[in-house]
Amino acid sequence: MRRLVAAAVLLTLLALPTAAAAKPTVYFTRSGPVPGSSQIWSVSAAGGKAQLVRRRMPNGPQGGIVALSRDGRRIFCVCRQDEVGSIQSDGSHLRRVGGLPRAVRYDNVTLGPDGRAFWVKAFTKVYSLAPGGRKPTVFRAVRTSESVVDERIVPSPDGRRIAFIVYGCLVPDCVDDDVETLFSARIDGSHRTVVYQSTGEGKEIGEVAWSADGSRLILADGTGEGDPKGELPVFFPQQYLVAPADGSNPAGTLVTLPEEGFNPFFSPQGDGFAFTYWTRPDFALGTVPVAGGEITPLTRTSCRYPACEFPPRVFAWR
Repeated sequence: MRRLVAAAVLLTLLALPTAAAAKPTVYFTRSGPVPGSSQIWSVSAAGGKAQLVRRRMPNGPQGGIVALSRDGRRIFCVCRQDEVGSIQSDGSHLRRVGGLPRAVRYDNVTLGPDGRAFWVKAFTKVYSLAPGGRKPTVFRAVRTSESVVDERIVPSPDGRRIAFIVYGCLVPDCVDDDVETLFSARIDGSHRTVVYQSTGEGKEIGEVAWSADGSRLILADGTGEGDPKGELPVFFPQQYLVAPADGSNPAGTLVTLPEEGFNPFFSPQGDGFAFTYWTRPDFALGTVPVAGGEITPLTRTSCRYPACEFPPRVFAWR
C-alpha cells in the first residue's frame, strides 16, 4: 500500500510543470524615485503586477547596469558605485563580485552574463574586466581618426561575443564619412563581423539586443526622413530591423513595432518581442509577435513622462 501511495505522489509531482516552465519572467529596469537612481523589477511573461527586485542602484548608459546570469538564477549589477555585485533573481543576497578600476566611470559600464564588465575609453578602445580580475583586457575598436565607438557595449547571452557601434569611416579618406556600422566580435575584439551598416543624415543605431541563441540582433535606426519642407526635425523617425549576427544580411530586415513602442527585446524562442510603450501618462510593457500584430499588455508602471529619467527597459526574458 505504501508503495502505491509513493508511486502516486511521484507521478503527481512529475506531472506538475517546473517553476521555470510555468512562470517565464521578464526583467526590466526603470528610473527610481531618487534622482540619478534606477530599480530592477520583474513581471510574469503572462502579464500581471510587477514585483520590485532591487529598490535602488546607480544609473548607467540606459538606466540600471544589469545582466541576467546564464542559468537565470542571479542578476549581476552595479548595485553600488565602483563595484560589480550580484543578487538572486528575487533580489536577495547581494554580494560583491569584483571592483571596478578607479578611473572608470561606472555610468559607462555594461555587464555580461558572467559578471564581466565592459567600458569604452576615449571613444576608441573597449576594455573588459573579468569578475574578481585586476587587469582589464583592451582592444582598439576603431582604426581611423575619423571614427568613434559608441559607449554602450552589448554582450551576447552566452558572454562569448559583444556587439558595438562605430560611427564614421572604417578606412582612411573614405568618400562618405556619414556611415554607421554595427559590429559583432569576440570579447577580445577578434573575429569582428559587420552585422549592419547604413549611411545618410538622420541615421543613428541604438537599442541593440541579442536573440537568446545569439544568432540575431535587433536594433533601432533613424529613417533619415526629415520634414516635408526640407527642415530638420527635432527627432528623426525610428525604424527597427533584425540582422543576422554572422553578417549575412548587413542591410537588415525591417520589423514592425506598435506605434510608440521602443526598446524591444527578443522572447526566449525568438518569435516575439517584449518592449516599452507609452500609454499616456505612464510607460507600460507589452509583447508582440515578430511578424507584428496586436499588443499583449504585460504591466503598467508608475514611470511617467517626462519625470521618468529612464523609461522601463527589458534586459532579460527567461
